[in-house]
Amino acid sequence: MTEGNVLLAVDAGTSAIKTVAFDTDGNELAVATRETETHRPAPGHVEQEMSAVWERTAETLREVTAALPDEADLLGVGVTGQGDGLWAVTEAGRPVRNAILWSDSRAAGVLSAWESDGRLDDVVAQCGSAPYPGMSLPLLAWLAREEPDRFDRVDTLLSCKDWLKYRLTGERTTDHSEATVPYLDRSTGEYERGVFDLVGLSAARDALPRLASPTEVVGSVTTAAAEATGLDEGLPVVSGLFDVPASGVGSGVATPGGSAVTLGTSLTHQVFVEGPPSVTSGIGMDLGMDGLWTYAIGSNAGTPSLDWAVDALADVEDVTALGDLAAAAPVGSEGVLYHPYLSTSGERGPFVDPDARAQFVGLTPEHGVEHLVRSTFEGLSLAVRDCIEGLPREVDRVALSGGGARSALWCQLVADCLDRQVVVPAGTEQGARGAAALLGVGVGAFPSLEAAVDRLVTVDRRYIPREDVAARYDRLYDLFVDVRQAMETVWSRRAETFRELDAGGERT
Repeated sequence: MTEGNVLLAVDAGTSAIKTVAFDTDGNELAVATRETETHRPAPGHVEQEMSAVWERTAETLREVTAALPDEADLLGVGVTGQGDGLWAVTEAGRPVRNAILWSDSRAAGVLSAWESDGRLDDVVAQCGSAPYPGMSLPLLAWLAREEPDRFDRVDTLLSCKDWLKYRLTGERTTDHSEATVPYLDRSTGEYERGVFDLVGLSAARDALPRLASPTEVVGSVTTAAAEATGLDEGLPVVSGLFDVPASGVGSGVATPGGSAVTLGTSLTHQVFVEGPPSVTSGIGMDLGMDGLWTYAIGSNAGTPSLDWAVDALADVEDVTALGDLAAAAPVGSEGVLYHPYLSTSGERGPFVDPDARAQFVGLTPEHGVEHLVRSTFEGLSLAVRDCIEGLPREVDRVALSGGGARSALWCQLVADCLDRQVVVPAGTEQGARGAAALLGVGVGAFPSLEAAVDRLVTVDRRYIPREDVAARYDRLYDLFVDVRQAMETVWSRRAETFRELDAGGERT
């Protein structure tokens, strides 16, 4: 590899778009970020303006390329980003409407109807996982019912990263990770267009873009894209993966038994396996390379519990200071157990319950703030194990990323609760780093994905489970699950009661 070679990677997340320039040793040379704007035109509706997402992406590309030295030799562009949603374009390549995001719930009724008449079971049998409301097929069914004029204009179904690649190259493609649920036949890895017939959308059978493996060069930067981004016309662009599996690649665990856990606003867990297992668990995705699949479980629990502890419990300035306070309490918080279901949307993994809520169990007058804070960290760590236990394969290696990975206490507790060594990769942009690795393979900078990861990914910190502590958390995990299962009827009763009270008139 030549000195000065640079890999450009775009990570278009839900709240921010980042472009990162890496050298071929994995060093971050330049980073540019733009916040995105999310619209909520109605309850449960979450949208973004597709043209604005492209414009902000172009700005980050222009800023990063301008910051690079003159001798930098750009090898190409890799793109990852938020998955699922409905990013539909017309035959002329214009947005059909605002993108509907993965977090949108307007199509929940569509899925309920499919479940009632058995069609959902047929979809699962085909692709291996059940779609959720924010995926493109149920959203397309909603569009056909509620906005038929716009449905008639749909020519191609894209995702966020595929939309950006289209604007860069003029080519309409997607990769296997985006397409698996619900469009692939899990046994062949190819499109099964009969799924459109199954749900009464036969008119959309030809709306899927060309399927391309994640390391394939799918096109090159056009003249118009070069003018918008500052990139050289003709620069190659690879297919890529969406952000969940891309972050697993960028964390260095994209081999069978490897697991990547993101400790962020929500908790994301995935394990890489060889081929689709016989049982369905989480959301399975074919990576389209080397027979690899990844299975992911997302939880609504995450760092908001720590933010809440700062605001409501502890007399500290920020989350960083919580670790010292929690360390003052012993393992098990002297009998206090916390369930971190703080989201007003309830929980989505490893169980689904919109009525689930957070709680402390076991409080006595002897407990102080330090016990509650430590219990919060422990509850979050036990929730990580709860999701890992729901994945279809035992994990061998675990990499942590996300804002929560900055907490040494939380990382150690995850290692203890899983009874596994965990590592924190160097750097903070694992999604972009994964996109850079795929790009490097696609343009021939590395002979294989394994070689790319070996060169680009390094470990910053390791956490070894403490044998005596891990044994105690193993017992506490059983209690954690038993209590949350017992709480299901309580959560339902609580929700029903307060709905009735709210319907009864104004509060006094």
